[in-house]
Amino acid sequence: MIWDSQIRFAGVGAMVVGGVWTLWSMRKTIAKGFAKALNIKELDSENTLRTERDMNMRYVFITCLVIVAATFFFYWWAIGSYENVTTTQALALALSGALFLALVAFFFSAVAGYIAGVVGSSNSPVSGMTIATLMFTALLVWTVGGIFDVSKEALMFSTLIIAAIVAVNAAIAGDVMQDLKTGNMVGATPAKQQVAETVGVLVGAVIIGPVLVLLNRAFKISRTYCLSNPPASDPTCSKALLAPQAELIGGIITGIFGGTLNYPMVILGALIAVLIIWKKLPVMSVAIGIYLPLYLSVPIVVGGLIHFLVMKITHLRVDGVLLDIPSKSAKEAADEVGSRGIMIGAGLIAGEALMGVIVALFIVIASIPSSSPWGFMNLLGPPDKWFGLGELNSIFSLLFFGWFLLVFAYLATRTLPDAGKGNGIFSLVSDTWHAITSSLSSLFKSILPPNRR
Repeated sequence: MIWDSQIRFAGVGAMVVGGVWTLWSMRKTIAKGFAKALNIKELDSENTLRTERDMNMRYVFITCLVIVAATFFFYWWAIGSYENVTTTQALALALSGALFLALVAFFFSAVAGYIAGVVGSSNSPVSGMTIATLMFTALLVWTVGGIFDVSKEALMFSTLIIAAIVAVNAAIAGDVMQDLKTGNMVGATPAKQQVAETVGVLVGAVIIGPVLVLLNRAFKISRTYCLSNPPASDPTCSKALLAPQAELIGGIITGIFGGTLNYPMVILGALIAVLIIWKKLPVMSVAIGIYLPLYLSVPIVVGGLIHFLVMKITHLRVDGVLLDIPSKSAKEAADEVGSRGIMIGAGLIAGEALMGVIVALFIVIASIPSSSPWGFMNLLGPPDKWFGLGELNSIFSLLFFGWFLLVFAYLATRTLPDAGKGNGIFSLVSDTWHAITSSLSSLFKSILPPNRR
């Protein structure tokens, strides 16, 4: 209850400041990239290397203008279809929203793309950028809505649409940049990749709708939505899918327009972010850690500790001792081991997502009445009845999680360098113990005053 009503709002404030700081710290890079994009002659020159050749920028800018126009008409239709909204009100909100989105989406896509290109798409601060956009959007919509006397519910709906599109924009930008980075490493042609990315986005836009409907029918997406109309099979909504970003955006919009936002905690989170930036620490990582509930952060912490120990063990086996600054060969060996773990983790994430959709499909099929023409499809019943098993209790869940960690660690450490005394379990245990004690000793020394180290 404390986290839900207090702490997560501190995370909101920290993410707002972190998103704005990310934009400001990258202002020169964004300006340079925009200037390069405007230099159409240079980009389209025949002397440009194949691996540097992008899509024709003339077509790109024309497409962007078409998208802005389409966004305007979509806003006009969506807001105009809302109850008690006149044509003039819908036109004003649509025009201001489309122009604002065109500007904000460009800058935030540039930020998300740059960060994904440098450190990977998983580290792109999509949440922070969406929240920052949400604040500015709410101010714009509130101003326009106040001038044209638009209802509060319509203003909330307008803000939500803009925030959703910006979030998707940033996420796709990060994904595309990650793909282009990989293509550059293997010698691909960016222009051809960009055509394929465009096709992928269009296909995804068609497919994701039915998938979300499927998941919502099977599990209900977000506990807040589920509690508004709980299913008979799960009246407490304990099986509802978690959607922390959606819950956050909804809470902020309701708080801003309803006056219920916990402003003191938001300001506290903003001050925390300022201190973090002052100390030159990763502000978005801390902000997301504050916002997410503890049970979602624990697996990330455990995975980070495993990664840290494996890297230390690799440095130890290559250098013979744990140095403050590992040798180049030790760093290269650690990167090779780490990349193996990342690839396994990526496969598990993708596999879990696909299995979630498949299980949701089985649940929806099982809910089809037998009297229906499609009733023959539910002969097997719901998946949780197939093997006669219920949910695992806490003890068995922890045991399964421990077994899962052991399997993951075993697979990820198959490429560890030879220890010189065999690579058996005893060697791994002894090296792990040495890495832990050495790291704790270094940590203890680092917090002591300089005259006592």
